Amino acid sequence: MGRGWGSLLLLCVLAEGAAADTAEFHEGCEHLYERMWPGAPSSTRLSMSQQITDELTELGNTLGHHVNALSNDALLLGFDGRKRRAQFRIGLADDPDRMITFKLVGDVHFTQGRARTTLKLDIGLGERVLHVELRDLEVTHTEYRGDRGVALVIPFIRRQF
Repeated sequence: MGRGWGSLLLLCVLAEGAAADTAEFHEGCEHLYERMWPGAPSSTRLSMSQQITDELTELGNTLGHHVNALSNDALLLGFDGRKRRAQFRIGLADDPDRMITFKLVGDVHFTQGRARTTLKLDIGLGERVLHVELRDLEVTHTEYRGDRGVALVIPFIRRQF
């Protein structure tokens, strides 16, 4: 009976050593595999154009913050480079104690070399305020006889297919 236990103990020790050698072998193969075939680059990194867009957006918003502070809330600017949008507001800040209200708010979307603008105008005296939504405008660059300029397009009829 003592011999059986001794044999069993010897068999367990040899099996454990073989398992350790197998684990070291597989670990060595994994390192070799990683060296021979490195992994693909991580797709979570931003492309160079996205990084530039983000930096320019941050620069524009910083400029907008300073313009807002210097104009005492009379001019607000905000930019979103990835969505190609800008927001602006010209006029007096929203204050219920003011007698005169003048505010022009715009949302600009840049596509296909054009800037499409949606404008809202608030004009008021005292508590009475007139809210006007102006017709959408398109601003694009133009050239006439070698002179460059800006064309303001007011679409009266818009068709979409």
